[in-house]
Amino acid sequence: MESLYGRRKQAEITPRFAAAQAIAKVMAGQSLNQAIPALESNIDENERGFFRDLTLGTCRWYFRLNALAKILLKSPFQEEDSDLHALLLIGLYQLSVQGKAPHAAVHATVEVCDEMGKQYAKSVINACLRRYGREYEELLPPLETNPVTATSHPKWLVKMLTKTWPEDWSRILEANNERAPLCLRVNQRKHTRDGYLAILLEDGLSAHATEHSADGIYLHESVDVTCLPEFAEGAVSVQDEAAQLAAQILAPKNGERILDACAAPGGKSCHLLETADISLLAVDADESRLGRVHENLARLGLEAEVVCADVAADDGWWGSDSGNTEESPFDAILLDVPCSATGVIRRHPDIRMLRRRDDIQQLETVQAEILERAWALLKPGGRLLYATCSVLPQENSEQVMAFVNKHPEASVVTLEASWGKACEAGRQLFPQTDGHDGFYYALLNKTHEF
Repeated sequence: MESLYGRRKQAEITPRFAAAQAIAKVMAGQSLNQAIPALESNIDENERGFFRDLTLGTCRWYFRLNALAKILLKSPFQEEDSDLHALLLIGLYQLSVQGKAPHAAVHATVEVCDEMGKQYAKSVINACLRRYGREYEELLPPLETNPVTATSHPKWLVKMLTKTWPEDWSRILEANNERAPLCLRVNQRKHTRDGYLAILLEDGLSAHATEHSADGIYLHESVDVTCLPEFAEGAVSVQDEAAQLAAQILAPKNGERILDACAAPGGKSCHLLETADISLLAVDADESRLGRVHENLARLGLEAEVVCADVAADDGWWGSDSGNTEESPFDAILLDVPCSATGVIRRHPDIRMLRRRDDIQQLETVQAEILERAWALLKPGGRLLYATCSVLPQENSEQVMAFVNKHPEASVVTLEASWGKACEAGRQLFPQTDGHDGFYYALLNKTHEF
């Protein structure tokens, strides 16, 4: 609507109201990547950080908070009032995790019922939160005896991790409940890592070099990355240290033609291009995500062929614009396959709410199909790096060994490294507090003899 003073500003919503809507959407099966952007645009810029903290934090502790809510509610909310249930979880998050002053947190949370147009629920939300404030010393201890509520992870995942990683599962779950640090990748075509660290220091930003990636930097405090020195000019990119290892392991050489399958949003593609003068084909089946690949390439001043295609399809997509008609056109392939993302739960806490045990088998099938097709496109003597952001062996070492056992021309390269845990094939990284995400890598060579 136009006024004498121009277009009327869209009505702003409060962070607590927006967080309740976002969490209700996740409870209904939508990801935060879908839910947050539409809501965030209607929140005052100064309060968007609080909105994200409420939303991500409540998702992070959902299984614990939901158990508390069930105890406190005399009867559950109706399905049409899922936003009220989400609002109660937000209130409990503020009291039990954030440590907000009870009076202020309770009052502000209850008032959101007015914003929702559901004044009838104010007494219920108020009573539940005040009861928690009175009885938390009795309510919390029983939650610590159940691994689901103690760690705030779904039962199926807790069982799977305790079985597959009996010595590591507790540390994995603990790290999942921490906030991930902000990690940068220095563009070696612009600066050395030491050189950019010096620039950050001059700007008053505290940081240190990553232990395992040769190009990584951890910032000690989160900042708006667009305000970092020379960010717009492509000096640095945001990328987790574990993800940076892909280019390091694949070790591209000048003149090689390389395929980055499942490339979006393009971080690894760009890192490969920063490392060597190569011809790169970046492929992804999700056209909407390829926009990020183009954006990253443009900001960094890099060039690659970008194609929307199903890597598992046999339709000649690999020679689309280049005129390449070879049956095995690639010297090296990076295969970062779709996976459960159980290694990056701390960055995407809604995964613990959305992922189901049945998803794993479906993902295994997709991974095997993509690996088979990509392997056929690799030149004899070439190398393929299989990667996931999962911590589940079914998607990782077991998947690779099943493939190798069917392909005598495939050999697993032993990765001698200071990071991760050696598996039958490849190495597994677990999420680390104040460190890298969970990730898996296996490097395969294709022999000439077969």
